[in-house]
Amino acid sequence: MHRFFVPPEWLQHEPIVLTGPLAHQLGRVLRVKPGDHITLLDNTGWAYEIEITRVTGDQTLARLVSKAQPRTEPMTRLILYQALTREKKFDWALQKGVELGVAAFAPLLTERGLLNRAEQVRELKSERWGRIVTEAAEQSGRARLPELWPVQTVAEACAALPPSATALIACPGESLTLHDLEYTWRRSLPREVRLLIGPEGGFTAVEVALARRAGVTPISLGPRTLRTETAGLATAAIVLYILDNL
Repeated sequence: MHRFFVPPEWLQHEPIVLTGPLAHQLGRVLRVKPGDHITLLDNTGWAYEIEITRVTGDQTLARLVSKAQPRTEPMTRLILYQALTREKKFDWALQKGVELGVAAFAPLLTERGLLNRAEQVRELKSERWGRIVTEAAEQSGRARLPELWPVQTVAEACAALPPSATALIACPGESLTLHDLEYTWRRSLPREVRLLIGPEGGFTAVEVALARRAGVTPISLGPRTLRTETAGLATAAIVLYILDNL
């Protein structure tokens, strides 16, 4: 069944009236017809099954059939601070992170990153990122849209950490691993985990020192060298698995 995020006010009255690009997609692209069912989401955790009752040129009318709360959102909020990299790689990391269950993405400017200058950041298309997140959430059955935070530096990210945050930074050569943290987390599940993932070449010593002073725990991701987009997704998947949220 097709799924679409819509403004909550669209679902407050009957008949339900769908307009704009969504109406065009339903009528001209998907060619829905009266009697077809689709799912609408209002980004509050509810999913609404509706039946199409009428399709016109610029709007689609429908009636509510049922609503439910899908259990697709992890209990632990996972926030991924992913170092900015080449456009397609970052887009891919966003898409797959949504599928895994990441709750929020923070694009990270790093000293060794390919994108590390203010003029480059202004050229980034956050609107495109929003579309990627929305489409991935619809496809993967998410009931809430993951948040897309502003681009920030490592220093800005560390300065904004809550006082008792459970935050990790990937650092080659560290002895502590996610496996070591599993026993601690099993006894007391964190409500939120923040992951800082560096660029190709990793974080600099200055960035790691900043993170340590902010209370971020350095961890190793193993003996092999991972690409930045692989590191972020692999770490997210392992964390959610450990917390029984995958």
